[in-house]
Amino acid sequence: MVPGRSKKWWIWWIVIPSCIASSMKYIEDYDPVNVARCDSKCDGYSPIDQCMVNCLSENYTKPGNCPEENSMSPFEAACLEACGDDSQCPDFTKCCTNDCGVTCMMPTGLEDRDDIPPIPENIEIRRDKTTMVTLNWSPTKSPVKMTKFNEDLINDEQSSIRYLVEERHVLGPRYLESRLSSWSVRHVSSKPHASIRAEVKTGHWYQFRVAAVNENGSKGYSLPSTPFKTAAPKNPREPRNLSLSGARVQPTTGNLRIFLRWRQPSSDVPITFYKLFWSRFIRGPPNDSILVHHQSLPKEKNCYEIKNLEIGFQYFLQVQAISLYGDRRLASRKASIVFNSTDYEKYGRDATDSGI
Repeated sequence: MVPGRSKKWWIWWIVIPSCIASSMKYIEDYDPVNVARCDSKCDGYSPIDQCMVNCLSENYTKPGNCPEENSMSPFEAACLEACGDDSQCPDFTKCCTNDCGVTCMMPTGLEDRDDIPPIPENIEIRRDKTTMVTLNWSPTKSPVKMTKFNEDLINDEQSSIRYLVEERHVLGPRYLESRLSSWSVRHVSSKPHASIRAEVKTGHWYQFRVAAVNENGSKGYSLPSTPFKTAAPKNPREPRNLSLSGARVQPTTGNLRIFLRWRQPSSDVPITFYKLFWSRFIRGPPNDSILVHHQSLPKEKNCYEIKNLEIGFQYFLQVQAISLYGDRRLASRKASIVFNSTDYEKYGRDATDSGI
């Protein structure tokens, strides 16, 4: 073993999903661990896509042993026919029989296998002033526990190991484990020294974990990294592209109704609702307008019909986007448009596609 190599840490950059490895296209339809295994197995094959499809379709026997039946919990020994072979079980679990059924269970004996890469350890996160983070981990156990396979693995930078990087997150100012998203794959890579680009969002808490996989399988995921919080979110941008249409006179009152439309603005955290304001415009001191009405609308709406407007006046219409971040209310600037009801006929186009 080369001196000092056992302590070397691989560095991964996380920035944009478009830079992820080609094997990621199979992740949506197949188990991620099996995708990483097949990517390792098909390394050097041509055409690789045909190799991947054949590998992912085969009945793969996963490493390890089924647990002894007397050690199974009641849940593990459930009377179910949950699988037919290992390839039907997610992640690292095997299809195991018990007195009453067949279920997917975590295998035993993986620690004794020297033909499978060790579980990565000691994940650390380094952050800069942008939305980028650097993910570091140690690819091996301590030198005392290293096997001949692991020594060869560290010395061989062309080895066919794949690193499966996953993350989970929760939106909010406080870390709430019960509300964390499910683990999702961010990258599968054959290059421990390569840069991976994927972005983290503001206003979130994140955790990462890593599994090392080769064509023989994997020993499992690392412990999750310490949760870290990204920068606090900014207020939403103001709603875009305000427009008016569908103006028509109400026969019973002689007043106007008109549709106000807008487009959703960009926001660090999801828009929760919109607030609408409309005022009749009055020139001169002490004020330029007098508030007449306001209305709150759910985030799904991007159109509202304003009713009972009088002909011959100017109206000042405004839309504001609101996001909730914990107990904080983040409000955008108000987007504005002026409506001269004297010229209502030029807004008379039908608003059948208003979305209301």
